[in-house]
Amino acid sequence: MRANAIEQMLQNDRRRERTLFDISYYKVFKKYLLFLGQYPTQTRRNSKLNVIMAAGSAISLLIPALLLFSASMVERNFDMMMESVPIIVTIIVILMKLLNHNRNKEKFYELFNLMREQLDMLNRKNQTHVHEKFTKPGIILAGVYRTTILSCLVLFLLIPLFPVFMDVVMPLNETRHRQHLLKLKYFVDEHRYFYLLYFHCAWCLFVIAIIAITIDSLYMVVIHYAGGLFAVCGYQITKATERNNKGINETSIEEFIDCVLMHNKAIQFYELIDDCIRTSYLFQLLFNMIGISITAVQTVMYLDRPEEALRIGMFLFTQQLHLLIISIPGQVLADESSNLSNALYCSTWYQMPLNIQKILYMIQMRSSKACKLTAGRVCELNIENFGTTFKTCMSYFMVFLSLKD
Repeated sequence: MRANAIEQMLQNDRRRERTLFDISYYKVFKKYLLFLGQYPTQTRRNSKLNVIMAAGSAISLLIPALLLFSASMVERNFDMMMESVPIIVTIIVILMKLLNHNRNKEKFYELFNLMREQLDMLNRKNQTHVHEKFTKPGIILAGVYRTTILSCLVLFLLIPLFPVFMDVVMPLNETRHRQHLLKLKYFVDEHRYFYLLYFHCAWCLFVIAIIAITIDSLYMVVIHYAGGLFAVCGYQITKATERNNKGINETSIEEFIDCVLMHNKAIQFYELIDDCIRTSYLFQLLFNMIGISITAVQTVMYLDRPEEALRIGMFLFTQQLHLLIISIPGQVLADESSNLSNALYCSTWYQMPLNIQKILYMIQMRSSKACKLTAGRVCELNIENFGTTFKTCMSYFMVFLSLKD
């Protein structure tokens, strides 16, 4: 009882603390993280319940997809197998996102605390404008990503209701054919329980979309934030060398020590992010490639049926967008960590005393090695590899298409 009381008191104190998500740029994530049970000050009970709800919703859609895949294998129905595989791999990717974030929850809480502390420090030093220059594009990109995915989801959900709408507006002598959101195996009369199955799929797809936009856009913002720290470090070094060309005193040495500390914080931040996402991104990348290749085949299969082609085409677009979104932040981080080396070269480091040059040399040695996010240390996450991966997907697409023929 006493231990529970102490834990509750600590939780109450934690709630009163100012968190990262009290800052205007990051407030938008609060409602999404609360929904998924990932908010830092959320009670353990509510967090577990929300995680179970989100994961359970995704799994409830995965089961009929697996049943369809099994039935199509028994019947040797290649087209039906092609229908089920993209659904299966997408749900698996989404579950990996959620469970990986939940498994590394404490590490992300540490990241959020570091972000808040560093933002407060930058604000005291009037260097927030330098950091915002590099974090704002990430926030804007995350907002565009969320809006695009949610817009595609709404359109995707409305397409099956079009025949129902037309039956009301322009009724025929017979009911128009109703197309389900996804082709799944429910073992019930799909026409009789059309609305029940529709609302089940709609809810599950909504939860899946929320997981994707929350985790992906949050990672996007956090990684851009890390890139901004390297930019601030370069700015500090440039200003410190400019101010101290005429002489070095104790205050000057403290400024250069602050540069080293900022660089160490940026490295620590990068290593924490990479440790959290490395393994998850490897499997996400592999499954995403499979999904894109097979969904592209489906799109070609249904070119003679515009409604089906539009539905599957939107699914293909969101998969490609997801692949791009997990690649862009890695490119930004690698670029900014490398640019620190350029900032050192362009500074007046050669006019500094030998002891200061040694400090700058330490930073130079580390910054010469770019901080690169990887998928399982196998593939670097950058734009170049995004293009290579996309080309590989198209190669697989041609193979699957030839197998179908």
